[in-house]
Amino acid sequence: MFKLLNNPTRQFISILILWFATTLALADTPLVKIGVLAKRGPEKSLERWNATAEYLNDTLPAYRFKIIPMAFDDIQILVKNQMVDFVIVNPGIYVNLSVKYGVRRVLTLINKLSHESQVSNFGSVIFTLRERSSIQNLGDLRDQRVAAVHSTSLGGWIMARRELRVEAIEKWDFASLLFLNTHDAVVNAVLRREAEVGIVRTDTLERMTQEGKLNQAELRIIAPKSYEDFPYAVSTPLYPEWPFSQLPHTSQMIAREVAVALLELPPDHAAARDARIHGWTIPENYQTVHDLLALLEMPPYDKNLKDELYKSITEIWYWYLLILVILLVLGILFMRLIRLNRSLTAHKKSLEESEQAQIVTFEQAPVGLAHISLNGNIVRLNHRLSEIVALSPKQIIDINLKDLLFSDDIPICTSAFDKLRNREMGSVSSQLRLVCANGATKWIQLSLSTTPKHRNNDYLIAVIDDIDHYKTIEEESLHIRQQKELILDIADDGIIGIDSHANHTFVNPAAADMLGYTIDELLDRNSHTVWHHSREDGSDYPISECPITRVLQHGKKHRGEHETIWRKDGKSIQVDYVSTPIKDGERIIGAVVIFHRNTISIPDKPTASVT
Repeated sequence: MFKLLNNPTRQFISILILWFATTLALADTPLVKIGVLAKRGPEKSLERWNATAEYLNDTLPAYRFKIIPMAFDDIQILVKNQMVDFVIVNPGIYVNLSVKYGVRRVLTLINKLSHESQVSNFGSVIFTLRERSSIQNLGDLRDQRVAAVHSTSLGGWIMARRELRVEAIEKWDFASLLFLNTHDAVVNAVLRREAEVGIVRTDTLERMTQEGKLNQAELRIIAPKSYEDFPYAVSTPLYPEWPFSQLPHTSQMIAREVAVALLELPPDHAAARDARIHGWTIPENYQTVHDLLALLEMPPYDKNLKDELYKSITEIWYWYLLILVILLVLGILFMRLIRLNRSLTAHKKSLEESEQAQIVTFEQAPVGLAHISLNGNIVRLNHRLSEIVALSPKQIIDINLKDLLFSDDIPICTSAFDKLRNREMGSVSSQLRLVCANGATKWIQLSLSTTPKHRNNDYLIAVIDDIDHYKTIEEESLHIRQQKELILDIADDGIIGIDSHANHTFVNPAAADMLGYTIDELLDRNSHTVWHHSREDGSDYPISECPITRVLQHGKKHRGEHETIWRKDGKSIQVDYVSTPIKDGERIIGAVVIFHRNTISIPDKPTASVT
């Protein structure tokens, strides 16, 4: 029957069937919507990104891709209601969407103005007309009309806001602040003198110059900065470029396929040319953007309660003021009544507690305490002092302190009393010997001080501590140290102590004599550098191979024979030695090296010296 139809009719039917089949096929193809921030308006956005959608349609025929231009104020609505599957927005908006809605970055844009300029970061540029000589730096923006893109525009406001805050300038310091929604509108506002200062993202001025819409020489950049391999005018630090991001509801499989396709986008493809980009790269780290928004307390790091409170205070401040005054008056009256009602009771209780605390402290102190008259009589004492003196409190009362001291130490005590009585000093402290009831002597630490709150200074405060045990230990330690020093001094073997860095900590006379140095010349110097720096043949001996100091690493005693060491005069001697590590628990803190001359005759060796 189809053959019976004439030729034009058959052609029409064929076209109709083909259209119907294509429509059915498209109806079955999933639609993937890519929302793009329309920073220069919807038309510019479609003109720039439609080729990218066509590229993805050709590369991934299983899906249909469509560009959805998004105004600043529409982005959260579209994302929240899942009306787009991917978004291309500035990093500030991305950070807000990532925290609030779980949006994930997939790729980062590589910007391109020419074949020579390919960057994956951007900044903000603050500019004015060159003829405005009164505006030279950021501080000059006070009381000026300022035009910016949008409160959520990273390059068109937020980055510049941080630099202004460093200069202690906030938005209320401007004569006015206009948000014009597109970067082109901001530039035109400055050119038409509707604003003195403009804030746009980097590359805006250069692109408008390329498009013939601007003569950049008419503008002056405020607070210009320079970065290596960054070709655009800029006034702020740089931050990562726009990310290509995936919404939570979008399939991971689609996201991977789209990411691979965009990574393979050739730089000379129409999609790259129209978008004026070099391509896409793996996602950058956007932590610097998080930090920036947190510093400025902007979404998602804004403090809504604080903002609402500020708004409420500015709108009905007079009610807040009235309530505050009433509360303040009531509070003062209430506190006054409480203070009057409780002051006597509290004061009395405080005095009682203070007195009781002083009594307990005096009686229970772990050191001897006493009140002593200016002529030296003990008028009050605690239990500990009675134990130290080995007399009962009744036996001690009214005894003169000098009568308890060893006769040779009485002049020291007398001198101390004289200085305190004459107010030459407020306190004195001495170590004296005390004669106990059994005739034995005991070392004490005696501290005497005046009582400044008594004008007549009718008594002194004495603190007496029993230090006899510590004195005994001190004397024993001194005796042991003297014995050790004597042993070191008379020993025929050389004995040297080194720390964990192989520096000398002690040297006995025999060691110094064998090495031809004085002891002071050796202390704190590196042992290997001074006397073990060269081998027997005079060649360098690396410290890493030195068996004497290697015990500082492995912690094991080492014996050596016929080892060559070097004297100050450059001559070598042969010694037998033992190097023993010194440990503090498991930690090696040094070593002791004991050596003596090897008596076996050896030929003369080359000389070496240490500088």
